Amino acid sequence: MKNPFKFDIEVDGAYFCGRENDIEEVTDHIENQTNLIMFSKRRIGKSSLIKEIFLNKLDETILTAHIDIYSISNIRELYEHLKYGIESSLVKKETSLDKLAQLSMEIKEYFINSDIKLTISGTPKLEINSTEKDYYKALEQLFYGYFSFLKKNNLQAVIAIDEFQKIISLNNSEKIEALLRTIVNKRDNCSFIFTGSKRTLLLSLFNRSDRPFFKLGVEYQLEAIGFEEFYSWISDRFRRKNIIVDSEAFRYLYDESDGETRFIQLVSYQIFRKQNSDSIVTLAIMIDFIEMIIERKKDLAVLLDTYTVAQQNCLKIIAVSDGTNIFEDELVRAYDIKISSMQSALKSLMDKGIVFKIDKKIQFEDVEFKLWLKRI
Repeated sequence: MKNPFKFDIEVDGAYFCGRENDIEEVTDHIENQTNLIMFSKRRIGKSSLIKEIFLNKLDETILTAHIDIYSISNIRELYEHLKYGIESSLVKKETSLDKLAQLSMEIKEYFINSDIKLTISGTPKLEINSTEKDYYKALEQLFYGYFSFLKKNNLQAVIAIDEFQKIISLNNSEKIEALLRTIVNKRDNCSFIFTGSKRTLLLSLFNRSDRPFFKLGVEYQLEAIGFEEFYSWISDRFRRKNIIVDSEAFRYLYDESDGETRFIQLVSYQIFRKQNSDSIVTLAIMIDFIEMIIERKKDLAVLLDTYTVAQQNCLKIIAVSDGTNIFEDELVRAYDIKISSMQSALKSLMDKGIVFKIDKKIQFEDVEFKLWLKRI
Protein backbone atom coordinates (compact mmCIF):
# COMPACT_ATOMS: atom_id res chain seq x y z
CA MET A 1 0.00 0.00 0.00
CA LYS A 2 1.38 3.40 -0.98
CA ASN A 3 2.39 5.49 1.99
CA PRO A 4 0.07 8.55 2.25
CA PHE A 5 2.64 10.67 4.12
CA LYS A 6 5.54 12.66 2.61
CA PHE A 7 8.12 14.59 4.63
CA ASP A 8 11.12 15.25 2.38
CA ILE A 9 9.66 17.33 -0.46
CA GLU A 10 7.19 20.13 -1.08
CA VAL A 11 3.71 18.64 -1.37
CA ASP A 12 0.33 19.49 -2.84
CA GLY A 13 -2.97 17.79 -3.57
CA ALA A 14 -3.64 14.60 -1.60
CA TYR A 15 -0.41 14.97 0.38
CA PHE A 16 -1.24 18.51 1.51
CA CYS A 17 -2.94 18.95 4.88
CA GLY A 18 -5.78 21.45 5.34
CA ARG A 19 -4.95 25.16 5.76
CA GLU A 20 -8.21 26.29 4.17
CA ASN A 21 -8.06 29.66 5.97
CA ASP A 22 -4.46 30.27 4.88
CA ILE A 23 -5.29 29.29 1.31
CA GLU A 24 -8.22 31.71 1.26
CA GLU A 25 -6.18 34.58 2.78
CA VAL A 26 -3.13 34.17 0.51
CA THR A 27 -5.27 33.64 -2.60
CA ASP A 28 -7.18 36.84 -1.84
CA HIS A 29 -3.93 38.82 -1.55
CA ILE A 30 -2.68 37.34 -4.83
CA GLU A 31 -5.89 38.15 -6.69
CA ASN A 32 -5.68 41.73 -5.41
CA GLN A 33 -1.99 41.95 -6.45
CA THR A 34 -0.79 42.63 -2.90
CA ASN A 35 2.79 41.80 -1.92
CA LEU A 36 3.19 39.35 0.98
CA ILE A 37 6.04 38.86 3.44
CA MET A 38 5.41 35.31 4.65
CA PHE A 39 7.33 34.09 7.67
CA SER A 40 7.21 31.23 10.14
CA LYS A 41 9.56 28.79 11.79
CA ARG A 42 11.23 26.32 9.46
CA ARG A 43 9.47 23.20 8.23
CA ILE A 44 5.98 24.45 8.97
CA GLY A 45 5.06 24.28 5.28
CA LYS A 46 5.50 27.70 3.60
CA SER A 47 6.74 26.25 0.33
CA SER A 48 4.09 23.52 0.25
CA LEU A 49 1.35 26.10 0.88
CA ILE A 50 2.60 28.18 -2.05
CA LYS A 51 2.85 25.08 -4.25
CA GLU A 52 -0.69 23.99 -3.35
CA ILE A 53 -2.08 27.45 -4.13
CA PHE A 54 -0.13 27.87 -7.36
CA LEU A 55 -1.01 24.43 -8.73
CA ASN A 56 -4.53 23.89 -7.47
CA LYS A 57 -6.21 27.04 -6.15
CA LEU A 58 -5.56 29.92 -8.55
CA ASP A 59 -7.34 30.73 -11.77
CA GLU A 60 -5.37 29.13 -14.61
CA THR A 61 -4.95 32.51 -16.29
CA ILE A 62 -2.69 33.70 -13.43
CA LEU A 63 0.96 33.02 -14.27
CA THR A 64 3.06 31.73 -11.37
CA ALA A 65 6.76 31.50 -10.56
CA HIS A 66 8.19 29.87 -7.42
CA ILE A 67 11.90 30.61 -7.06
CA ASP A 68 14.32 29.50 -4.33
CA ILE A 69 17.42 31.70 -4.10
CA TYR A 70 18.99 29.95 -1.09
CA SER A 71 22.04 28.78 -3.08
CA ILE A 72 22.94 32.05 -4.80
CA SER A 73 26.09 33.98 -3.94
CA ASN A 74 26.27 36.77 -6.54
CA ILE A 75 24.17 39.03 -8.78
CA ARG A 76 24.63 36.77 -11.83
CA GLU A 77 23.13 33.79 -10.01
CA LEU A 78 20.29 35.94 -8.71
CA TYR A 79 19.55 37.04 -12.25
CA GLU A 80 19.68 33.45 -13.56
CA HIS A 81 17.32 32.14 -10.87
CA LEU A 82 14.78 34.94 -11.37
CA LYS A 83 15.05 34.60 -15.16
CA TYR A 84 14.34 30.88 -14.97
CA GLY A 85 11.27 31.56 -12.83
CA ILE A 86 9.90 34.03 -15.34
CA GLU A 87 10.65 31.69 -18.26
CA SER A 88 8.79 28.88 -16.49
CA SER A 89 5.80 31.09 -15.72
CA LEU A 90 5.47 32.05 -19.38
CA VAL A 91 5.45 28.41 -20.48
CA LYS A 92 3.32 27.31 -17.51
CA LYS A 93 1.31 24.21 -18.48
CA GLU A 94 1.38 24.84 -22.21
CA THR A 95 2.54 21.78 -24.17
CA SER A 96 1.45 22.67 -27.70
CA LEU A 97 4.61 23.30 -29.71
CA ASP A 98 2.74 25.53 -32.13
CA LYS A 99 1.54 27.78 -29.31
CA LEU A 100 4.95 27.82 -27.67
CA ALA A 101 6.58 28.74 -30.98
CA GLN A 102 4.05 31.56 -31.40
CA LEU A 103 4.72 32.73 -27.83
CA SER A 104 8.47 32.79 -28.41
CA MET A 105 7.89 35.08 -31.39
CA GLU A 106 5.44 37.34 -29.54
CA ILE A 107 7.64 38.06 -26.54
CA LYS A 108 10.58 39.30 -28.60
CA GLU A 109 9.13 42.81 -28.63
CA TYR A 110 9.03 42.93 -24.81
CA PHE A 111 12.45 41.61 -23.79
CA ILE A 112 14.99 44.01 -25.24
CA ASN A 113 18.65 43.05 -25.68
CA SER A 114 17.62 39.39 -25.44
CA ASP A 115 17.75 36.33 -27.66
CA ILE A 116 14.57 34.25 -27.37
CA LYS A 117 15.05 30.53 -27.80
CA LEU A 118 12.59 27.63 -27.69
CA THR A 119 14.05 24.22 -26.83
CA ILE A 120 11.78 21.30 -27.69
CA SER A 121 13.92 18.30 -26.73
CA GLY A 122 12.41 16.69 -23.64
CA THR A 123 10.14 19.12 -21.80
CA PRO A 124 9.63 22.28 -23.91
CA LYS A 125 11.67 25.15 -22.51
CA LEU A 126 11.63 28.86 -23.27
CA GLU A 127 14.90 30.75 -22.79
CA ILE A 128 15.34 34.52 -22.55
CA ASN A 129 19.07 35.08 -22.96
CA SER A 130 20.12 38.66 -22.36
CA THR A 131 22.96 40.12 -24.38
CA GLU A 132 23.42 42.80 -21.69
CA LYS A 133 26.72 42.31 -19.87
CA ASP A 134 25.63 44.33 -16.82
CA TYR A 135 23.48 41.97 -14.72
CA TYR A 136 21.82 44.87 -12.90
CA LYS A 137 20.56 46.24 -16.22
CA ALA A 138 19.70 42.75 -17.43
CA LEU A 139 17.58 42.14 -14.32
CA GLU A 140 15.78 45.45 -14.76
CA GLN A 141 15.09 44.79 -18.44
CA LEU A 142 13.89 41.26 -17.67
CA PHE A 143 11.21 42.40 -15.24
CA TYR A 144 10.10 45.47 -17.18
CA GLY A 145 9.71 43.29 -20.26
CA TYR A 146 7.70 40.79 -18.23
CA PHE A 147 5.43 43.50 -16.79
CA SER A 148 4.86 44.95 -20.27
CA PHE A 149 3.93 41.52 -21.60
CA LEU A 150 1.43 41.00 -18.76
CA LYS A 151 -0.19 44.40 -19.25
CA LYS A 152 -0.42 44.17 -23.04
CA ASN A 153 -2.00 40.70 -22.85
CA ASN A 154 -4.24 41.51 -19.87
CA LEU A 155 -2.59 38.79 -17.79
CA GLN A 156 -1.76 38.58 -14.10
CA ALA A 157 1.21 36.96 -12.39
CA VAL A 158 2.54 36.19 -8.92
CA ILE A 159 6.20 35.56 -8.15
CA ALA A 160 7.19 33.80 -4.91
CA ILE A 161 10.84 34.14 -3.87
CA ASP A 162 11.99 31.74 -1.13
CA GLU A 163 14.88 32.63 1.19
CA PHE A 164 14.62 36.25 0.10
CA GLN A 165 16.82 37.39 3.01
CA LYS A 166 19.76 35.85 1.10
CA ILE A 167 20.17 39.10 -0.85
CA ILE A 168 21.54 40.73 2.32
CA SER A 169 24.64 38.51 2.11
CA LEU A 170 25.52 39.39 -1.50
CA ASN A 171 28.18 41.86 -2.58
CA ASN A 172 26.66 45.30 -3.22
CA SER A 173 23.54 44.17 -1.34
CA GLU A 174 22.33 47.76 -0.89
CA LYS A 175 22.46 48.31 -4.65
CA ILE A 176 20.58 45.03 -5.22
CA GLU A 177 17.93 45.93 -2.64
CA ALA A 178 17.43 49.35 -4.22
CA LEU A 179 17.11 47.86 -7.71
CA LEU A 180 14.62 45.20 -6.61
CA ARG A 181 12.55 47.78 -4.76
CA THR A 182 12.33 49.89 -7.91
CA ILE A 183 11.30 46.81 -9.89
CA VAL A 184 8.64 45.80 -7.36
CA ASN A 185 7.26 49.34 -7.18
CA LYS A 186 6.91 49.54 -10.96
CA ARG A 187 5.17 46.20 -11.33
CA ASP A 188 2.09 45.91 -13.55
CA ASN A 189 -0.47 43.11 -13.08
CA CYS A 190 1.95 41.33 -10.77
CA SER A 191 2.58 40.72 -7.08
CA PHE A 192 5.35 39.12 -5.03
CA ILE A 193 5.52 36.72 -2.10
CA PHE A 194 8.75 37.02 -0.12
CA THR A 195 9.49 34.15 2.27
CA GLY A 196 12.44 33.13 4.39
CA SER A 197 13.52 30.72 7.09
CA LYS A 198 15.61 33.32 8.92
CA ARG A 199 12.78 35.50 10.13
CA THR A 200 14.89 38.14 11.88
CA LEU A 201 16.86 38.86 8.70
CA LEU A 202 13.78 38.69 6.48
CA LEU A 203 11.72 41.07 8.59
CA SER A 204 14.67 43.47 8.95
CA LEU A 205 14.41 44.04 5.19
CA PHE A 206 10.80 45.21 5.47
CA ASN A 207 10.53 46.73 8.98
CA ARG A 208 13.53 49.04 9.12
CA SER A 209 12.90 52.52 7.78
CA ASP A 210 16.46 52.79 6.45
CA ARG A 211 16.03 49.77 4.14
CA PRO A 212 14.71 50.07 0.55
CA PHE A 213 12.03 47.38 1.14
CA PHE A 214 10.52 49.19 4.14
CA LYS A 215 6.75 48.42 4.34
CA LEU A 216 6.69 47.02 0.79
CA GLY A 217 4.17 44.32 1.59
CA VAL A 218 1.74 42.82 4.09
CA GLU A 219 3.27 40.64 6.79
CA TYR A 220 1.77 37.16 6.97
CA GLN A 221 2.80 34.83 9.79
CA LEU A 222 2.12 31.21 8.95
CA GLU A 223 1.19 29.32 12.09
CA ALA A 224 1.40 25.59 12.71
CA ILE A 225 -1.55 23.55 11.45
CA GLY A 226 -4.10 23.30 14.27
CA PHE A 227 -4.16 20.15 16.40
CA GLU A 228 -7.73 19.09 15.53
CA GLU A 229 -7.25 19.71 11.81
CA PHE A 230 -3.98 17.78 11.72
CA TYR A 231 -5.31 14.91 13.86
CA SER A 232 -8.37 14.50 11.65
CA TRP A 233 -6.21 14.52 8.51
CA ILE A 234 -3.67 11.93 9.69
CA SER A 235 -6.38 9.72 11.22
CA ASP A 236 -8.18 9.59 7.89
CA ARG A 237 -5.02 8.37 6.15
CA PHE A 238 -4.16 5.78 8.80
CA ARG A 239 -7.61 4.28 8.33
CA ARG A 240 -6.43 3.06 4.91
CA LYS A 241 -4.44 0.47 6.85
CA ASN A 242 -7.07 0.22 9.59
CA ILE A 243 -4.71 1.84 12.10
CA ILE A 244 -6.14 4.01 14.86
CA VAL A 245 -3.92 6.72 16.36
CA ASP A 246 -4.91 7.46 19.93
CA SER A 247 -5.67 11.13 20.54
CA GLU A 248 -3.29 11.24 23.52
CA ALA A 249 -0.51 9.78 21.36
CA PHE A 250 -0.95 12.39 18.64
CA ARG A 251 -1.17 15.17 21.23
CA TYR A 252 2.25 14.07 22.52
CA LEU A 253 3.71 14.10 19.01
CA TYR A 254 2.14 17.47 18.21
CA ASP A 255 3.37 19.15 21.43
CA GLU A 256 6.87 17.63 21.31
CA SER A 257 7.33 18.80 17.72
CA ASP A 258 5.81 22.26 18.32
CA GLY A 259 3.34 21.40 15.56
CA GLU A 260 6.12 21.14 12.95
CA THR A 261 4.57 19.77 9.78
CA ARG A 262 7.66 17.98 8.48
CA PHE A 263 8.41 16.08 11.69
CA ILE A 264 4.78 15.02 12.17
CA GLN A 265 4.73 13.76 8.58
CA LEU A 266 8.04 11.94 9.14
CA VAL A 267 6.80 10.14 12.25
CA SER A 268 3.48 9.33 10.55
CA TYR A 269 5.36 7.97 7.53
CA GLN A 270 7.41 5.61 9.71
CA ILE A 271 4.36 4.45 11.70
CA PHE A 272 2.39 3.74 8.52
CA ARG A 273 5.37 1.83 7.12
CA LYS A 274 6.13 -0.31 10.19
CA GLN A 275 2.95 -0.57 12.25
CA ASN A 276 0.78 -3.66 11.72
CA SER A 277 -2.65 -3.25 10.15
CA ASP A 278 -5.68 -3.40 12.45
CA SER A 279 -3.80 -1.90 15.38
CA ILE A 280 -3.83 1.10 17.73
CA VAL A 281 -0.97 3.56 18.10
CA THR A 282 -0.81 4.21 21.83
CA LEU A 283 1.23 6.85 23.63
CA ALA A 284 3.94 4.28 24.39
CA ILE A 285 4.18 3.26 20.72
CA MET A 286 4.32 6.92 19.64
CA ILE A 287 7.17 7.59 22.07
CA ASP A 288 9.07 4.57 20.74
CA PHE A 289 8.79 5.80 17.14
CA ILE A 290 9.98 9.30 18.08
CA GLU A 291 12.91 7.80 20.02
CA MET A 292 13.85 5.63 17.05
CA ILE A 293 13.97 8.65 14.73
CA ILE A 294 15.93 10.87 17.13
CA GLU A 295 18.46 8.14 17.96
CA ARG A 296 19.47 8.07 14.29
CA LYS A 297 20.47 11.75 14.31
CA LYS A 298 24.17 11.09 14.88
CA ASP A 299 25.18 14.31 13.13
CA LEU A 300 23.64 16.46 15.87
CA ALA A 301 26.54 15.70 18.24
CA VAL A 302 28.88 17.27 15.69
CA LEU A 303 26.54 20.26 15.36
CA LEU A 304 26.42 20.79 19.13
CA ASP A 305 30.22 20.83 19.26
CA THR A 306 30.32 23.87 16.96
CA TYR A 307 28.86 26.05 19.74
CA THR A 308 30.65 27.53 22.74
CA VAL A 309 30.22 25.84 26.14
CA ALA A 310 27.90 28.62 27.27
CA GLN A 311 25.79 28.25 24.12
CA GLN A 312 25.66 24.45 24.56
CA ASN A 313 24.37 24.82 28.11
CA CYS A 314 21.90 27.47 27.00
CA LEU A 315 20.57 25.15 24.28
CA LYS A 316 20.19 22.28 26.74
CA ILE A 317 18.31 24.48 29.21
CA ILE A 318 15.92 25.68 26.51
CA ALA A 319 15.31 22.08 25.44
CA VAL A 320 14.63 20.59 28.88
CA SER A 321 12.53 23.55 30.02
CA ASP A 322 10.52 23.59 26.78
CA GLY A 323 11.58 27.20 26.33
CA THR A 324 9.89 28.62 29.41
CA ASN A 325 11.40 30.02 32.63
CA ILE A 326 14.87 29.38 31.29
CA PHE A 327 16.55 31.68 33.85
CA GLU A 328 15.28 29.79 36.91
CA ASP A 329 18.01 29.49 39.57
CA GLU A 330 17.71 25.69 39.79
CA LEU A 331 18.21 25.25 36.03
CA VAL A 332 21.10 27.69 35.82
CA ARG A 333 22.86 25.99 38.75
CA ALA A 334 22.27 22.52 37.31
CA TYR A 335 24.04 23.50 34.09
CA ASP A 336 26.74 25.53 35.84
CA ILE A 337 26.22 28.73 33.88
CA LYS A 338 26.01 32.33 35.07
CA ILE A 339 22.92 34.42 34.28
CA SER A 340 25.03 36.95 32.36
CA SER A 341 26.62 34.16 30.26
CA MET A 342 23.17 32.66 29.68
CA GLN A 343 21.82 36.00 28.46
CA SER A 344 24.78 36.54 26.15
CA ALA A 345 24.55 32.99 24.75
CA LEU A 346 20.80 33.33 24.18
CA LYS A 347 21.27 36.57 22.25
CA SER A 348 23.92 35.06 19.99
CA LEU A 349 21.77 31.97 19.34
CA MET A 350 18.78 34.14 18.45
CA ASP A 351 20.94 36.32 16.19
CA LYS A 352 22.06 33.18 14.35
CA GLY A 353 18.47 31.99 13.97
CA ILE A 354 19.03 28.80 16.00
CA VAL A 355 16.25 29.73 18.41
CA PHE A 356 13.54 32.39 18.37
CA LYS A 357 10.96 33.83 20.74
CA ILE A 358 7.18 33.64 20.38
CA ASP A 359 4.81 34.70 23.17
CA LYS A 360 7.53 34.62 25.84
CA LYS A 361 8.56 31.09 24.83
CA ILE A 362 11.91 30.23 23.26
CA GLN A 363 11.61 27.70 20.43
CA PHE A 364 14.10 25.86 18.23
CA GLU A 365 14.12 26.34 14.48
CA ASP A 366 15.13 22.66 14.23
CA VAL A 367 12.75 20.62 16.38
CA GLU A 368 14.83 17.44 15.94
CA PHE A 369 17.77 19.26 17.52
CA LYS A 370 15.56 20.14 20.50
CA LEU A 371 14.31 16.57 20.91
CA TRP A 372 17.86 15.20 20.66
CA LEU A 373 19.12 17.66 23.31
CA LYS A 374 16.33 16.62 25.69
CA ARG A 375 17.60 13.05 25.53
CA ILE A 376 21.31 13.54 26.20
